[in-house]
Amino acid sequence: MNPASAPQPPARDLAVLEDEITELAAHLNAATYRLLTLIAEFDQRAGWSGAGLKSCAHWLNWKCGIALGAAREKVRVAHALQNLPLTSAALRGGCISYSKV
Repeated sequence: MNPASAPQPPARDLAVLEDEITELAAHLNAATYRLLTLIAEFDQRAGWSGAGLKSCAHWLNWKCGIALGAAREKVRVAHALQNLPLTSAALRGGCISYSKV
């Protein structure tokens, strides 16, 4: 069967689709905040050092599959958020994305 000729599911109402996308994005932003707070604590407590690695970023690369450059940036942002209460609150509340931190 040709995939192009297969019956397509009915299209969702665009407003419903928009609401679902924005709601999910807010949840992802809040989860990102939680991840960053955990990374900051893990790094401050040198949780990565027992594995014989150079840094928390190296641990994130090894254990979480995050590219080393991106992992370094996550660690940097995780620590920066500790001194940015308004930005932290906005990310925690899902109001802004990681790219705006």
